Amino acid sequence: MGIQQASKTSEHHDVSNDSPDKASRAKSCMAIIWVQNGTAEFDKASLVTAVKQMSGVSDASFTREKPAILMVEYCTKETKAVELVEGINSLGAYAKIVGC
Repeated sequence: MGIQQASKTSEHHDVSNDSPDKASRAKSCMAIIWVQNGTAEFDKASLVTAVKQMSGVSDASFTREKPAILMVEYCTKETKAVELVEGINSLGAYAKIVGC
């Protein structure tokens, strides 16, 4: 038992010394956003590019299984899911948060 406790302590110690990159990932969240065509000029590729440029966003893509679902990975310290939806709506689409 003493050996197991020592290894657990060691594991815990390693986690506390993670690099800043790993720490920033721990603060990320995935927003699941339903997006519908809001205008005739609606273009999914352009929308994804614009979303990726939003503050705090590290990745964005539409799912293959459900093409109206946009998955957005973002930093919770830099933005909020509701702000992402507001930004998407300002681009001419109609968006709603369906999960986070």
